[in-house]
Amino acid sequence: MRKFFLSIVGGVVIGLILSFSFMDYESSWAHHIQRAGADQVVQEMDFDFVFTASLLVLVSSALIFAVWSFIEKKKDEKFVRDFENDKNRDN
Repeated sequence: MRKFFLSIVGGVVIGLILSFSFMDYESSWAHHIQRAGADQVVQEMDFDFVFTASLLVLVSSALIFAVWSFIEKKKDEKFVRDFENDKNRDN
C-alpha cells in the first residue's frame, strides 16, 4: 500500500513539474463590456493542458511503480540467491 501511495504522490509531483515546465499553460478568459448591464470576465480552464497533464501524471506514476517493483524483485532474487549460496557452503 505504501508503494502505491508513494508512486501516486511522486507521479503527481513529477507530472505537474514536467507539465508546467514543458507545456504552455494559457488561461482562457474573455472580457465582456456592458453585456446585460454589467462588465463580465469569463474564465475557462485550458482543457488540453489539463488532459495532457493528467496523462503525464498517470504515466509517471505507473513508471515509478514499475521501476520500484522491478528493484524490489531484483533485491528479493539476490537475497534468495545469497541465501542458497550460504546454505550450500554450510553443508
